[in-house]
Amino acid sequence: MNSQPFALLSPFADRIAVSLFAKEDDLITDHSVMQALHGKDYAALDQVHGNRTLVTRQMIRRTASADGLITDQAHLTLMIRIADCQPLIVYAPDTNIIGVLHVGWKGLLCKAIEGFFEQMQNEMHVDPSTCFVGIGPCLCTACAEFQDPLRELPGIPHDLVTGKQADLGGWADRQLMACGVSTTNIERVRDCTRCHPEKYWTYRGGDREAVKSGATNVLACMLQ
Repeated sequence: MNSQPFALLSPFADRIAVSLFAKEDDLITDHSVMQALHGKDYAALDQVHGNRTLVTRQMIRRTASADGLITDQAHLTLMIRIADCQPLIVYAPDTNIIGVLHVGWKGLLCKAIEGFFEQMQNEMHVDPSTCFVGIGPCLCTACAEFQDPLRELPGIPHDLVTGKQADLGGWADRQLMACGVSTTNIERVRDCTRCHPEKYWTYRGGDREAVKSGATNVLACMLQ
């Protein structure tokens, strides 16, 4: 377990708990993630590679289909599971609101980031410019290979494509900035899941069957 993996969020350590669970944590369960963060309950989703984000103040036991969660409820552990996709944690310190978002290439296509911040603004009255965003390990550009990325990823800026490789992280950053998040408020863990299969569960890097059976990395957070 890597607690507080983002330097940008470390000044708020007395207000939020953030942890990244990977391969060494051995198929950690939703309940054990909650216990590790000393939460009182948890919210976890049936992730569908879409653009739906939920605002919640109560438990969710993977009974809702969505890819983002937002809360202002203390001691409710939010979590998303990933194995090469981009895991985002978003914190708005001015309003003490926190959220998590799972974004794969399909999520970039269907504007999951835009949908998340629309919920933050419409339901929680949060200005994206006040938010800090941490992004966990995911595919690097060299490992994000497609047969024909300009065709398979319609809308991706052409300068983010080199041959068969696509800079999905760069595309996510641009979508964040288009929503109003300051580039200085975005931080990435630069590890690639596929490049480091000894550390992370990776669908593209050899763990496909294990991931299909439920083995994933987890990014979790909670308001203290």
